[in-house]
Amino acid sequence: MNMITLTSLRSVFAATALAGILVFSAGCDNYQDIIVIGNDIIIRNFSIDGGDLDVSADGTIGSYHREVPELNSDVVDAGAVLLYADGELIVGCDAGDCAPTWTPLPVTVGVDEDGDEYIDYSITYSYAYNIQDLYIDLIGSSPLDFGSLARTDFHLLLIPGNLYVGNARAGIDYTDYEAVQRAYDLPE
Repeated sequence: MNMITLTSLRSVFAATALAGILVFSAGCDNYQDIIVIGNDIIIRNFSIDGGDLDVSADGTIGSYHREVPELNSDVVDAGAVLLYADGELIVGCDAGDCAPTWTPLPVTVGVDEDGDEYIDYSITYSYAYNIQDLYIDLIGSSPLDFGSLARTDFHLLLIPGNLYVGNARAGIDYTDYEAVQRAYDLPE
């Protein structure tokens, strides 16, 4: 019976993977847009929720992987790969209550689940990358129901080496998205 169940699960996984590939190839994945600034800087706007994560057996880590063709050797070896999450992730605003802001990763968020003003658990949002691949990990301080996590918007900012190491960029605070936006003349 375990063999049948395992075979059935593999079939379901294969069908799900195929459906994901078809959606990706049709352009309907969770990347809303790709913005190229002066043929150099690339911004990829996307969002993920708990359903997009592969969860560890112990329920403490949710992982997301995405191929990003623009992550080339110039950006990875000599440039900057910056990831920012929607500021509501940190501030916890109700819709429309906060000015738009972007929080740089990695970041740890304390969650008060029962409203008693004490942190019940924390989630650390981190990321890693290599040529053509982006990885985001959500690491819980205890097992979590990752499936219930709300959708979070992200800005992935790719700056090639020739712009990142230039003397004119020396004083930029890359943890401040608005400062980066002004320095590189990025759109709102």
